[in-house]
Amino acid sequence: MSSQSASPTPYYRRDGVTIYHNSTSVVAVIEGITIVVIFLGALVANLIAMVTILRDKVMRRNLHNWLILNLIINDLGFTIMNISFLVVSVFDQGYFLLHNKAVCFIQGNVLFAFGNFVTVSAISVDRYLAVVWSTRFPPSKSRTIVFIVFCWVAAIGFFLPSLLRALRGVSSIGYKTISHSCPPEFQENCISGTTFNVIIFLVIVPTMVFCYVGVFLKVWRQQRLLKSYPDAKPSVVSNVCSVEDNDDDDHDHDRVSHADNDMQMEVIDQPIEGPTPSDLTPEPMDFSQSSNTEEPDTEHAEGEIEENKTIQQGNVITGIKKKDHRTMQKKLNIDRRVALTGTLLVLTTVVCWSPYCIVNSCLLSINIPHWMGVATVWLGYSNSLFDPLIYTFMNKRIAARYRDMFRRWSTGLNTLIRCNSGEA
Repeated sequence: MSSQSASPTPYYRRDGVTIYHNSTSVVAVIEGITIVVIFLGALVANLIAMVTILRDKVMRRNLHNWLILNLIINDLGFTIMNISFLVVSVFDQGYFLLHNKAVCFIQGNVLFAFGNFVTVSAISVDRYLAVVWSTRFPPSKSRTIVFIVFCWVAAIGFFLPSLLRALRGVSSIGYKTISHSCPPEFQENCISGTTFNVIIFLVIVPTMVFCYVGVFLKVWRQQRLLKSYPDAKPSVVSNVCSVEDNDDDDHDHDRVSHADNDMQMEVIDQPIEGPTPSDLTPEPMDFSQSSNTEEPDTEHAEGEIEENKTIQQGNVITGIKKKDHRTMQKKLNIDRRVALTGTLLVLTTVVCWSPYCIVNSCLLSINIPHWMGVATVWLGYSNSLFDPLIYTFMNKRIAARYRDMFRRWSTGLNTLIRCNSGEA
């Protein structure tokens, strides 16, 4: 099927551009509304996520969030440099991009799109090292900086040949009416398009899948190990080390630990080790006062002292085991949520960009209708919106900031309405 026959009323403009529908038609309105929503949503969501991370001291110090910030910068760059001009193209039927080749090249460059893929891959590797090999490869500032530098070097390196061709005036990036955009020169330059697809689908995507499968397996094994050692229930109540009092504290601490999960993306994964023998040795007790008030026989006094020491040591060990169990469970919950967040980022990246890469592949040469060209571009560009939304709603700390922000907006709007209605 030809691309023109897919449209009910296509016609040609004087400059040779095929117009598939009038700017006032229902299809044009739907296209315009959806791309504006994608643009504004991606812009606002990424800005809010960035500001929240930078303003929060705990989140700002988390090295993993530096990679998240790098992803946000790529999404913001793509939103401003690519999606913004697509919005203009939808409403002016491509006139601006067609007559401004430099802007068309900017709109069709793959700098931030490729940087997005590489950054998501770096996030996957970082989580894999932090969870699976936390003892051998603990989080470090140097490693995070190396990841960020590598992401930009890879993105610029892939973008540079296209830029050099554009500077020489031989770039084949041009406006395509079928998608209202200036797609990369993947069909005209088959080597570039094939290299892009090979790197994405044979290197980056398998790396991301391998990393998160490893993370989930690690968490699953640790969860099974943790379930095999349930919390020990204290059987002895001692006046020296009251476990009955600690039960209430443990219950309160469990509630606090649930609140601490708000910091799940902010906690740097550290290896959790069990208590050492020195930790389990109780401090010596002074029973001199009791021996002064009463003078039992020597054997009975020594037996009572040994019994008290045994009770105290057992209670100390029980308390340490329960605390270590809670700490381990909290870490597993954090690792599980972080792994789920990363998996969603990988899935949305692959789902959003796979159709676009397929229809623009030089090896397939698919003749697509107008609606499919628009759908693949819109879906690929919406990845810049999904990334911050996933990170925001999977991160309870940022989600709380969103709720506070919307609550303030709602309060201000209600106040404004009451003022205008004369109720205030």
